[in-house]
Amino acid sequence: MAMARVRVIGSRRIYSGGIILRKDRFLLGGKVIDKEIVEHQDSVGIVPIRGGDVILIAQYRRAAGKVLLEIPAGKMERGEMPRQAANREMAEEIGYSGKLKPLMKCYLAPGYSTELMHVFVATNLRKTKRGPLDDDENIIIRKMKLGVALRKCLSGEIQDSKTVAALLSYSQSD
Repeated sequence: MAMARVRVIGSRRIYSGGIILRKDRFLLGGKVIDKEIVEHQDSVGIVPIRGGDVILIAQYRRAAGKVLLEIPAGKMERGEMPRQAANREMAEEIGYSGKLKPLMKCYLAPGYSTELMHVFVATNLRKTKRGPLDDDENIIIRKMKLGVALRKCLSGEIQDSKTVAALLSYSQSD
């Protein structure tokens, strides 16, 4: 099956703040499509492994309206490389530094967002100074056996997509 040809007709900015919202118009397979797109900084996620445990965080997510169990993660700052951002986020959110190895990359919501997440595995963890947290972060650290976390992914108890993808990917690596 061949992909339909895409031709961009135009794009205009609708909102500019912490994110940028734009409206794109493009031709897809002979049809004119209007689509809202969120321009978002790329981000990082970390699977911190210590012994047989994975270190996760629990935090309230307003869009979901509840506390979610997640891997430590955050957006990259301008000019920051993925590895630098992963080190910074890991220190801020869980108070560890360690050896980082790239695991995967994934678009978090490609239907409407440009955000690409770079996921790393962190090993040889060493305690470091934690924080400062962002204003909207109220994080509780949750250490658990990797097997327990994987079962929570498969049962639907862990509902955060980046966490499910990262943990399942890690479980299948080397």
